[in-house]
Amino acid sequence: MKTPKAELDNFTKLLTGLIEQADNIEAIWYALNRLTLTELEKVKTYFSGSGTRIVAVRQREIVMGSFLAGMMIFLFNLYQSNLVVFFFWALFFFTCLLSFFHLLLARKPIHQQIKLAFNRTKYDRIVSIADIILNQRYENQRYENQLQNTIEAFSPNENIETVDSNL
Repeated sequence: MKTPKAELDNFTKLLTGLIEQADNIEAIWYALNRLTLTELEKVKTYFSGSGTRIVAVRQREIVMGSFLAGMMIFLFNLYQSNLVVFFFWALFFFTCLLSFFHLLLARKPIHQQIKLAFNRTKYDRIVSIADIILNQRYENQRYENQLQNTIEAFSPNENIETVDSNL
């Protein structure tokens, strides 16, 4: 299903406006409350995407690698006369060294992760407010449907009128 370009442009403008206002909860609340139900569902779906929420993923890798490297150094000192252990130690040492240089030289992806984690908090705020508004609207709609059903249930039927006229 293709979406017209004008509709995509409007949706893009809506998203950029919401992202700019993400720090002000009242502005987000006001902007999301003005949207139609379908637009609100689209916004919630767009911002509900998965993403890294914390930077601790990289930190965990560094800590685990440091621990394993320390254990390998300890095992090497303990069994340095064994050729097989020396071979595995050397292989693991170079792997850890390459991994360290990769982290050292690739600063840009780490900064992108931090930026993504920061933006993720904004997106989560927008999603939670959109979810609250959607729940309110669905509750109001459900209440209106139940009220309509109750009114219809207590309204006189045509069959009852014909029975009364026959008596």
